[in-house]
Amino acid sequence: MITVIGIGTEKDEWTQAAAHHIQQEQHAFVRTAKTAAGGAIVKRFPHVQPLDDLYEKAQNFDQWVSDVCDALRSADKAHGSAAYLTDGNGCDAVTEKLSERGDVAVLFGVSPHRARRPTQNALTLTATYATEKRPYLDTRLALHVTEIDDAHLAGDLKLWLMEYYDDEQPVTLCVRNTVLNAPLCDIDRQSGYNYACELFIDAQEGFVKKKYGFGDLLRIMEKLTAQDGCSWDKAQTHESIRVNMIEEAYEAVDAIDAGDLAAMEEELGDVILQAVFHCNMAHRLGEFETADVLTGLCRKLVGRHTHIFGNDKAQNADEALGFWEQAKSAEKHYVSTADQLNRLPEGFPALLAAQKTYKKLKKAGVAADLPAPSQTEIDAARNEKDFARLLFLLCARAAACGVDAEPALNKLVAQAKRDFAAAEQNGDTADFLQKLCK
Repeated sequence: MITVIGIGTEKDEWTQAAAHHIQQEQHAFVRTAKTAAGGAIVKRFPHVQPLDDLYEKAQNFDQWVSDVCDALRSADKAHGSAAYLTDGNGCDAVTEKLSERGDVAVLFGVSPHRARRPTQNALTLTATYATEKRPYLDTRLALHVTEIDDAHLAGDLKLWLMEYYDDEQPVTLCVRNTVLNAPLCDIDRQSGYNYACELFIDAQEGFVKKKYGFGDLLRIMEKLTAQDGCSWDKAQTHESIRVNMIEEAYEAVDAIDAGDLAAMEEELGDVILQAVFHCNMAHRLGEFETADVLTGLCRKLVGRHTHIFGNDKAQNADEALGFWEQAKSAEKHYVSTADQLNRLPEGFPALLAAQKTYKKLKKAGVAADLPAPSQTEIDAARNEKDFARLLFLLCARAAACGVDAEPALNKLVAQAKRDFAAAEQNGDTADFLQKLCK
């Protein structure tokens, strides 16, 4: 059995139970003798072995954790027991790794977090995890980063934090058992870093920030639609802003087609805004919550990607799409091709709806590749039904050739606008359409 013992932060902060166990355990190891608590342990209990040599030899933090765990397990296997002493309450990366395989007992000590101020809403993570994983950071929560054990790691941490905070953001920093206040830009300019070094940044409660997240967007919408919020935003309904969703989606598609990344960034934000606006309304009306929408979306992604989250194996994109369609059919409880056709949105653009219909019919085995309409058929067309049939045949032919009719026609219309502007400026508009459609 390996026993983890928290030894507190300062000299003699360990508990009586911890002291008794350390005295009885002949195969005890302390994470480091370079902190106040660790140094006091080695002085008080000479049989305790510091693990500083493993830290010096390790190429990175993960290797150090692995090496310490191996040393502890070897001692436990050879002698039937071992103890691992670590600053603070006993919870660190080594303890977490040891716990994955069980047979670990923990004697908790005093929390080591001297930089952290009293607050219930704080995100705590190690510096190594922060710099390697770069998780999404919600600055509405206070931030507590531990184990900043060298200047290089502090520098990497600073660069990541500067994406979210100003360079002069006040930070509470604990180095060499001394708590000090410093700007964020100076956290890698200290001396005496070790694994007990940590920092704390207060929660950012305002609406003006360097970088925003999804939580901030929800909070801004709550403010806009609050009792003292924007009169226009509060007056809207699902129906009144319905057209906005269509317009913003088209503008986003235009930006994608143009390859304009700056416009994509803006227009995709507008699309997200429309979704959040509807979620905000639904919440106020008691219809559903934003979390319900996100839960449904995530369940859909997990449930339909059976080749990623399930047991199916896809060798290529076509097989992946096939598994998606199977999962979707099961999820939607489709009982027939007609059922699938009837669920196509009524608001689809006509060319898109035609191609969707053709593809579903072909997949059901009731539609072969249809030929393009002949010149005779085109010349003979006179009424709505004739032209509708010709358009459907063209959409089917385009689908068979791998062409999406809707964006293809949009591109031609856009080209016509550009070319006509140039032709008009040059005074050469004769036979313009004939040239365009050659």
